[in-house]
Amino acid sequence: IDNDPKKEELFKKTIEEKLMDLENNTGQFYKGILRSGASLEFESSAVIIGDVNNGARVVSKGNIIVLGALKGNAFAGASGNTDALDMRPTQIRIADIIARSPDKPVKDVVKEAKIAFLEEGNIYIEPLNKNVLNDIRL
Repeated sequence: IDNDPKKEELFKKTIEEKLMDLENNTGQFYKGILRSGASLEFESSAVIIGDVNNGARVVSKGNIIVLGALKGNAFAGASGNTDALDMRPTQIRIADIIARSPDKPVKDVVKEAKIAFLEEGNIYIEPLNKNVLNDIRL
């Protein structure tokens, strides 16, 4: 930068510090409503505080958590991270209903997209497929 060794060293140090910050970053937050046509992409896991409306899109190399309505598209594990598809909560709550995982761990868990839903006072976690989607009442 302007052939000034001091400025060049300061610039280099600043860039290295910022890269270190990015490497240590474990997640990012976004607060607001994503409207149709909006798109967010994250290098790490993401927490969306707000709604993701129809036509909006969220892509993350890690997990995606939406604290609001998810009506648009969410693509977790975009870099091939299949841990993003691991849904084995110790406890899950929907409204005032709470469910726990089994005391004995389930062996040979298949990592696939799953959905948690409330039906007749019970919480179910099932693989996300066409049959489950057709049965969900919106």
